Amino acid sequence: MKRFLLPITFLLACVSTIAQTIKIDSTLNSPNYIVGAAGVAPNTTKYHVSEAIYTDSEIGTNNFTSAGSAIEEVGFFVQTVGSPTNISNFKLYMRNISDTQILASGTYLAKRYLYTLVYNGALDANPVNGMIKVTLQTPFVRTAGKNLQILVERTDGVAYPGYAFRCTQGNSSNTALLTARRYNSSGTLSSNPSLTASGFRPSIQFKHTYNLDARVVSVVNPSVSCFNSNQTIKVSLSNEGLSTIPAGAVVVNLKVSGSNTFVGNVSNSNSILVGESEVINFTGVDLNNPGQYFDTASVVYSSDQNALNNVASGVSSTETVLTSFPISEDFESVIPTSFPNTELIAGSLNLWAKQTGDYTSYGTLSPRSTGSSYYLFDCYSGTASYGFTSRLFSKCITLPTPASLNSVVSTLSFYMSHDNEAAASNDSMFVCVSTDRGATWTRIAGYQRYDVTFATPGWKNELVDLSAYNAQTIQIGFEGVSDFGNIFGIDDINISYLGTVPVTMLSFDAVRAGKSNNLTWTTTNEINFSKFVIERSTNGINYVSIGSVKAIGNSASKQNYRFMDANPAKGNNYYRIKSVDIDNSYKLSIVRNVKNLGFVEMMINPNPVTSTMNISLEAEASEKASIIITDLSGRKVYSETKNVIAGSNNIPVDVNNLNKGIYIVTLRLSGETLIKKVTKL
Repeated sequence: MKRFLLPITFLLACVSTIAQTIKIDSTLNSPNYIVGAAGVAPNTTKYHVSEAIYTDSEIGTNNFTSAGSAIEEVGFFVQTVGSPTNISNFKLYMRNISDTQILASGTYLAKRYLYTLVYNGALDANPVNGMIKVTLQTPFVRTAGKNLQILVERTDGVAYPGYAFRCTQGNSSNTALLTARRYNSSGTLSSNPSLTASGFRPSIQFKHTYNLDARVVSVVNPSVSCFNSNQTIKVSLSNEGLSTIPAGAVVVNLKVSGSNTFVGNVSNSNSILVGESEVINFTGVDLNNPGQYFDTASVVYSSDQNALNNVASGVSSTETVLTSFPISEDFESVIPTSFPNTELIAGSLNLWAKQTGDYTSYGTLSPRSTGSSYYLFDCYSGTASYGFTSRLFSKCITLPTPASLNSVVSTLSFYMSHDNEAAASNDSMFVCVSTDRGATWTRIAGYQRYDVTFATPGWKNELVDLSAYNAQTIQIGFEGVSDFGNIFGIDDINISYLGTVPVTMLSFDAVRAGKSNNLTWTTTNEINFSKFVIERSTNGINYVSIGSVKAIGNSASKQNYRFMDANPAKGNNYYRIKSVDIDNSYKLSIVRNVKNLGFVEMMINPNPVTSTMNISLEAEASEKASIIITDLSGRKVYSETKNVIAGSNNIPVDVNNLNKGIYIVTLRLSGETLIKKVTKL
């Protein structure tokens, strides 16, 4: 199990450095690299050429820069294997180049003499660990500070249907760059064919193997929690060399610094065979002080020929305990305040990530009217993410201690999105609870993403009873389970507790309606009941009454109520309902939060756009609006300041000069910022 601290940044070109094993990978596919097309005859190609650039920063300036550390093996990541699997006439060339990171369309044979031929022979297309590997006949030495350019040729004139190879988009600094060019055709290469520039290059791995090489793979901490006893930190030690590591030959040192400190060393207890590993346990580690701590694990192995992989480090934290209610999470902060952690449970991708603005897959999921961000479980864009599971979870929470049985009802309320697309894909989410500081988790409620009643993606309020955990310190998690169907979101989490009064409140919601806020709630089992008092706060602590609604009084059936706050405060408006009995006893509802920004949500039309997009908003006052458009790498491609008037505004923006792709539109008014995603066709 791997643990991640939020926020998590997702890169399309994902670089994994394992000393002298460098992986440049992502979740994208292409049917055209290495051997030909993914189609069936006659829609296959008989010849292939591709060139691609991998940057010095991606590979690591000091990696593979000497004869003793040269690139010996290259692996290509295959998504789908076709037939036949033995491919003849396969050639691989390499060369060091300057700072150039892009390749324009053009011919290639005239420059082939600049390359070093590192492999010439057959390619065995049976993947090992998802890779088709080639052991180079001529190991290649990189020049520090230079980029690496690779040329692939397949010249056997045979069609290879059914293959799809994984690719990266652009590179790790800019996903929009044309980092490759390729030729797939039935025409021979003797005609000096023209290669077409592309933003997709093969996902690749470079490797050098030493005779004696001990590697620190990772430092594995206990799941993030509020600890009250000593813990165990595990260090994974592996044999990356060609010879067995004897028992006791390697000493692993662990140092913990920060809010918690620890120093220790442990030797490997067993012989470690080639390619195998041993987990070294460091017990008795005091992690009880809340805050951040830093782990550094290093190895001492006198025979080690590779010092570049002898150290691994990580950052983790010990959580504080939350005891003040209500506990709310709207995901508007840079780092979530009460649900700041995620944890990978199954699969290779953690699919939870903060989403600001609209997300478009099967339909568009927009943020709730209460804000501009939510947490997204993206089981749509992950590569074949069937069964991938990850958990979004809270800090520690101590629920109240009831004075008597059933005198306190503790509740978890949240919004989850649903849609009616990809009906056969059972993407789901489970609410889970840990009572032992994250060591084990119990699922207590489950929800399916697919819902036939949602014509377009939308939000639904859910309520979970936590009363069984009163007086306990717990952590609450949301486990997303992907069936490779569609995305879903989580937003506006609220944890609260209620007293006992003769009425059952089934639901309570508050949403923005123009310049007003609309409050709705549903009850049942009203017995000698009096009224509902609506209370509002701007800080979530101090509440004042802003009105009341008379209750039906006596009813066993569902009753629906409504209250309109016509003059909400600018900023956060926290609402709760005081349910009052005829003897003036009362209980308080869970809290709902509505953020009133002073103008309605920004709208962009049309979206997708080809030439001119119109930004619509209703401003509270006349002022200046700053409009900024950036691409997905954060590069600014458009910036302009416009005057807006109080009331309705329509701002046209010419996007003819933008390349096709997805952009982020940010509109800033005085003290407020709105963000939308737009697609340029």
